[in-house]
Amino acid sequence: MNRENRNTTARKADTQYIRDKKAVQVKKKKTSVLYRGGFSVAAGVLLIAVCCFFFNTFFVSAHGNQAEEPVSFTYYKSIVIQPGDTLWDIAEENMTSDCQSVEQYIDTLKTLNSLESDEIHAGESLMIAYNDTEFLP
Repeated sequence: MNRENRNTTARKADTQYIRDKKAVQVKKKKTSVLYRGGFSVAAGVLLIAVCCFFFNTFFVSAHGNQAEEPVSFTYYKSIVIQPGDTLWDIAEENMTSDCQSVEQYIDTLKTLNSLESDEIHAGESLMIAYNDTEFLP
């Protein structure tokens, strides 16, 4: 047999050494994908399950504690300004829930009625917005 063409093979655990005439090759046995990634896959599945559990627990408890508020509808009506009325007084009496302050509602009244100042006069009509829980068709 020709000695130059002969390969020598040696094995140690999961590594195979092959020596031929020019080089030594080292081949590692391939471990299965399930074995290599098994721990990380299991950890990932466990993490997702724990996150889903806590999210659902929080969502259900938050949803159950929320008190239902009645539905509020915004309507408009015209009023006649009485002697001594001010925009501030009218705003305090009729302020809608979407306004966060009396000043904001006064700005809404001024926009609705094309007013340039806060000055109003008795006997004039003023369009106001108000809220009601009853639906009026």
